[in-house]
Amino acid sequence: MDYKMRKAYADSAMGQVHFRIAGQGTPILLVHQDPQSSLQFLNVIPLLLDAGFQVIAPDIPGYGLSEGPSEPATIPEYADILVQLLDHLEIDQVIVVGHHTGASMACQMAYANPDRVKRLVIHGLPWYTTEEREERLARPHMDFSPKTDGSHLSDLWSLIGKMSRGISTLDSSNMAALHTLWAGEKHWYAHHAAFSYDMTNAIRAVSAPTLVVTNTGDILHFVAERLIKTRPDFLLAELEGGTSYIIRDMPEDWFGAIIDFIKN
Repeated sequence: MDYKMRKAYADSAMGQVHFRIAGQGTPILLVHQDPQSSLQFLNVIPLLLDAGFQVIAPDIPGYGLSEGPSEPATIPEYADILVQLLDHLEIDQVIVVGHHTGASMACQMAYANPDRVKRLVIHGLPWYTTEEREERLARPHMDFSPKTDGSHLSDLWSLIGKMSRGISTLDSSNMAALHTLWAGEKHWYAHHAAFSYDMTNAIRAVSAPTLVVTNTGDILHFVAERLIKTRPDFLLAELEGGTSYIIRDMPEDWFGAIIDFIKN
């Protein structure tokens, strides 16, 4: 089925937010991992449209085509931007799907605005212990500023290869490199927000029906067990293999893991 994807902007507390929107039916908000953009969901959006959803996929402030904050923001502040986008679109309630840092924002949105979230899907939520968060915050920010010999490009490509364990598609690896360079010197802002924020209270208080998605090749695969132990009422869907780029690389498998839950 042919759907026309519209691109638009909404004003927010962090400047103009770029988003993609298409389809009719129950609205579903797709919140990408960082430093990427709504393009992360490009391959799965047609499947969601064919299933009868209205898809809304924003670029989180500071990424893609959205304006961003002048200094590091917090997960609650990013989550507020998602609510401001819904207000702009005059949408009262949505299904929210978040991946990695986007999962932190989606979970916080469901926690702080329970009346706005019909169902919640979180994939690779970066829910760390205090010690893990401190260790990650202590790491220096990667510097990918341009160098005359082009070594910043090879350094970035090497890092992406390690993160994807060398098994992601060339397309998704290339998109990851593009988005990192696109975000510039502030590419680390959203990761800093996720590492700085303890999601425990939000996880314990979320009232929306929730599906935890994980894949065995994800660097955050270990978090799924923590989530289910803390919230045994959450449903779990586990996929074999893949990487942190599974939504772009394996859209049919990922869609199959969530469709029954979001259709109910």
